[in-house]
Amino acid sequence: MAFRSSALATRLALALLLSAPGVLLTACGDGNKPTAANVDYAKVDEALIQKYLADNKITTAQRQPSGLYYVPLAPSPTGTPAAAGKTVAVRYTGELLDGTVFDASAKHGNEPFSFVLGEGKVIPGWDQGIALMHKGEKGVLLLPSALGYGPDGAGSDIPPNAVLRFEVELVDVQ
Repeated sequence: MAFRSSALATRLALALLLSAPGVLLTACGDGNKPTAANVDYAKVDEALIQKYLADNKITTAQRQPSGLYYVPLAPSPTGTPAAAGKTVAVRYTGELLDGTVFDASAKHGNEPFSFVLGEGKVIPGWDQGIALMHKGEKGVLLLPSALGYGPDGAGSDIPPNAVLRFEVELVDVQ
């Protein structure tokens, strides 16, 4: 009998030891509270952008499949279209949805920022959004966090998973 009790005790102890990490890990997170790992930021960002559009009575926003929204302010359909591989020059103001400006051409002598479109030298939302524009056009890009700086943010000015708003003017297309 002592052998059976000892074997049973060993099995129980082993079962407890093997299940303890799962119990401990489960206890670390409250399944009712969202964590960074289980938040669907695409849905959160979409809701934030929709609220921003409604609050600002913007009805001309054009949603792209990626979740980017383009709001034309001063269309220029006869201007040269921006396209991948072309060098574009842009004046811009970048801000969070609460209006906090984090960067602007005005901070850099109002000189346009130039880059080759589609080469990934800028955040994905710029490559996608500027490609919708023509030379001389002004518009607003509303970028879900995945098309901006994502879960890392950028320095102290752009928090993780921030939806970004850029007012842009496509000054030149070469």
